[in-house]
Amino acid sequence: MAKKTIIDAITKLYSKLGGNLSDVLGTRSNVNFMGTGKSSEPFLDMDLNIEALGALSQSKAVNELKSSVGFATADKLNDIQATKLLTNMQKMDEFYNPPAAPANITDLGTGTRDLDAKGLASLRGMTDETADVASTKALSDADRSGLMSRLDEIVKKKQTEAAAAKTTPFDEAVEYNARPEDVVQNLVDQKFGVGYFDNVGATPSKRGSAREFLVEALKKENPNQTNFSDIIEEVDVKAITEGGGGAAGDPLALVDKYFGPRVAEMIPSGASSEEIAIFTQRVLNNVVDANGLRPTDPRFDRLTARIIEDFARGGLAKILEV
Repeated sequence: MAKKTIIDAITKLYSKLGGNLSDVLGTRSNVNFMGTGKSSEPFLDMDLNIEALGALSQSKAVNELKSSVGFATADKLNDIQATKLLTNMQKMDEFYNPPAAPANITDLGTGTRDLDAKGLASLRGMTDETADVASTKALSDADRSGLMSRLDEIVKKKQTEAAAAKTTPFDEAVEYNARPEDVVQNLVDQKFGVGYFDNVGATPSKRGSAREFLVEALKKENPNQTNFSDIIEEVDVKAITEGGGGAAGDPLALVDKYFGPRVAEMIPSGASSEEIAIFTQRVLNNVVDANGLRPTDPRFDRLTARIIEDFARGGLAKILEV
């Protein structure tokens, strides 16, 4: 029988490695003493192959210990077998629970810093999936060669992916040395929306007239026909009445969207409220598309909008003379 101190060390180390003692206690109590000859348990007679261990996940390696530890807890081992089992378990513990690595250890393949042995094994692709290619015993030369070839492929793939994902110093320098005008434009786009100030030729007074025109058009109601308020989108109503909306909410852009580019060009700059009211009434009554439909019709074609003659000849001039 093995010494109690050795058995206690085995059970303690088995728990540390993640084993469940309830799975091994009493599991070999009905088996005869194994004696001094070779056993069927490699952990009791052979030195652990660290290279093979490197291809196994910790849970699978601990599972391989279950039978041998069961013999130990049932007092079925002699000192030699128990000592060999403990020695192999200590090697396993050193592999899976190594001392903390110095902070300056870096994997040159991927540039990953501050690695310990377990972290490096994980980086190299030592997962449960790759572990399945290895046997639970020491590998033969042929098996080891095939396993290492596959692991090399996994490592190269990981390195390629890591290299592709890395930002080069040149990329960082280009970003850092962005032109001042680009920085300003990015800030403007973030604040107001892309393209908000594209219409630089339009004066603030014309943009203000466009907003008053849209507000006036929303007010106009005719119980006998569809009104502008019936066809305009809710988000555009909010942009007109509350502001915002970026480039899409620009008053001149909204006039172009619903009435067409010709009407947008005719918006009087700096017109009074009375002039805007007259202008709005005449647009709603005197602008038609190629099919004769007015802007308040949902089928109105803004690109073929045209102005009826009496408005085109003198209407706008009359407005500006008021």
